This record gives sequence, structure tokens and C-alpha cells, in this order.
Amino acid sequence: MTENQSMPDALLTATAQFLVQALDLEDAPADIARDLSPMKRDANAAISSISLETSIGLAGFLVYTYVLNRTGADGHTGQELFDSGLETLQLAASRNTPGPRPMAHANTDEYGFILATAPGTYRALMGQTSTAAIEAQAEDVLTTANTEQLRSDTATELFDLLQKANAQAQAWLAAIQAASRQAEEADDAAMIAFTDAETELAIFLLDDDSVGALLRAMNLLVATAQDQAAQVMEQDAETTWPSA
Repeated sequence: MTENQSMPDALLTATAQFLVQALDLEDAPADIARDLSPMKRDANAAISSISLETSIGLAGFLVYTYVLNRTGADGHTGQELFDSGLETLQLAASRNTPGPRPMAHANTDEYGFILATAPGTYRALMGQTSTAAIEAQAEDVLTTANTEQLRSDTATELFDLLQKANAQAQAWLAAIQAASRQAEEADDAAMIAFTDAETELAIFLLDDDSVGALLRAMNLLVATAQDQAAQVMEQDAETTWPSA
């Protein structure tokens, strides 16, 4: 779940070569392979993520790699998973349902590849929309309209949820650190693979629409609090007598 520091194996190398061709990258495949972060790996398929500079800035991508002629523990060949995965992603895109959007796919005699990204990133890259700004805007300034009760209730709920989310994040980080220590003690150089739940969470977070409202609200609250604090400090400065 960290950057692949060791020498990339054949699967990662093939994945990197696909990325170079699909995105017309100037980087060497070996460099791309080292930047790939494996998220899940089975005998017949793997999922990797990577962040790359694009025309809209830094963007996250998922790469699904299938070993076409190999059968996994699920009884399916990589070819079957490749065909099924591509159909699922294309169907989700056509119906505009949540989930990654396919950008490119290809296959060789040995491997099949699907390149995907978050819906918001896909739309921005395709020129359909610009990336959503999460900074507080002038029109977002809090007003004193008849919304105090709603604001108070939702702020209380948001406060509670953020505390719970932070506690869950701390528990997850502790588990990851424990797993890393266990791997080191066992001299296990293998990566700590994503669980299915972690993969689903990571895909959700790759979509800039998933937590866009949350980030915008947090930025607005912080910006407003900073403005109010600055105003209080200015008022204090005006009423404070200068020292002799």
C-alpha cells in the first residue's frame, strides 16, 4: 500500500508499459512501474493506483491488470474477469452510476488492461466540466437568514460524524502500523494488500465528487472562523492604548 520501491516484476512492468502507451507518457516504463501502488493482487488479476500530472493537474488513476490464461481461486480465468470488468465499467459509465470510469483498455497474448479514473476526473479530462473548486467562495459566506436551526442541527451532526470518522481513521492507521511491524518481524517483503473493503473505500475517495461537499464545508467553516478571529484582533488593536 506504499510506493513500490523494489524492482518491479513482470506484471507491474507490463502494466507500466500499457500506461505509457495509453496516456502517451514520456516517462520510462521502469519509472512508472516503481510509482505504481498495488492495491490488490490475486493469481489472475491485480489492481494498482497511480497519481500522474495531467492537463488538469495531479490526477489519480486505477489500472486493472488481468493474467488472461490464468485461473484464480474463484475459478475464473483472467480473460473472464477482464471481459466482465470492462462490461461492468462501461455499463456504469453509460448509466452514470457511481464508480470508476474506463478511459482505455488493451490486451496482449498474456495480459489484459483497463485504465479507469474517478467520474469527476474523467469529466474534467474529457473537457466536460472543470474540476470542482473546494475553496470557500464569496457567495458561500454564512448569512443570518432563517436557517439558523438547520445550520445548528447539521453542524452538531457533522461534528459528531467527524469525531467518529477521525476515531475510525486512527483505528485503521493503528492496524496498518501493526500489520507493517508484523511483516517486518517475519521478514516478509511482500506488500500489504488492500482488502475488498479498503479497495472500495479507496475507489470512493478517488472520486473528487465523493467528499467534495465535506471539503467545501470544512474550508468554509475554517475560512469564516479565521475571518472572524481577524476582525476581533483588529477591534482589540483599535481599543488598546499604545504603550509609552
